Parts: sequence; structure tokens; C-alpha cells
Amino acid sequence: MNERIVKWDLVPGLVMELVSLDKDGRREFFINLPIENVPMGALMDTSSIHVDEKGQVSFTLTPQEFHYNPLGTVHGGMAATMLDSCNSISANCQLDKGFLTMTTDIRINYLRPMTVSTGEVTASAIIEKIGRRVIFVTGALKDKNGKVYATANSTELIVEFPPK
Repeated sequence: MNERIVKWDLVPGLVMELVSLDKDGRREFFINLPIENVPMGALMDTSSIHVDEKGQVSFTLTPQEFHYNPLGTVHGGMAATMLDSCNSISANCQLDKGFLTMTTDIRINYLRPMTVSTGEVTASAIIEKIGRRVIFVTGALKDKNGKVYATANSTELIVEFPPK
């Protein structure tokens, strides 16, 4: 029997801090956010987050046995979680004060299986279009050699926060 202990230190009030920031502030917020303090980042064992000058986000992790499904490959939920996270945060980095995004839909395409021998993978997002009410984002999960394991297209709803 294997065991894994997951720890994190979520700081209260992060949402209110984020929503008070403009685009540049949001990029800095995510660049400086310790990923191990985010519960989902700690659970997935995400190793790093990168935010480029456009506010497009990448997450990196190395698949482990605890990511496996009963078939002996990485569960698709790991890819979906990474892609949803990088797409959503990329969309949030496009907004000014008082707004957040929520994923309204996401379509994941699984192209090939991953195992622990796959090595480090990175999910990266690209903003396709920013509308008045939604943002369209495309993501890809690739290994160090550029081989694509999964892709995602998502629609991110822009919402005022806190709601009035």
C-alpha cells in the first residue's frame, strides 16, 4: 500500500486580493503565488507556474503513480485539471479590477496516454479572443520534446465580483 500526504497553506482573502488588481497586478499575483499553497496545486503536485508578458499561463508537473487510473496510465482528470487551470488563470489575467472569470465549458481532446516515463509535462494556454462577456482560450499539454498529449478549448465567462 502506498501513501501520500498533501499539505497546503491557503491564505484567506486571496479572491478579494485578486479582484482588486488590474491586469499587470494579476500577472504579478500569479507569478508570486506559491503554488504549494493552492490546494489543487498541492494535490496535483504542480511544480511550477509561469506567466508571460501577455498574461498567458503555463503549469508544469511530472506525472507520478498517484495520477494513475486502474489501466496503469495517467488519469485524464490530471490533464483536464491542468488545462482548465491554465486556461482559466490566463483569462483572469486579462481582466481589470472588479471582475473574475468562470469556466462555462471546456472540451478536452486526449491524444495519447501518459505514464511516469513520460516525464515532465507543461500545460500552456493561449488567449484566442476576448469578448465583452466571454474569453475564448486554447490550451495544450506537451512533454519536453513538444509532443502533445491533450488539448483543450474553453469558454470563460466574465463576471463582476463581488456580484451586485
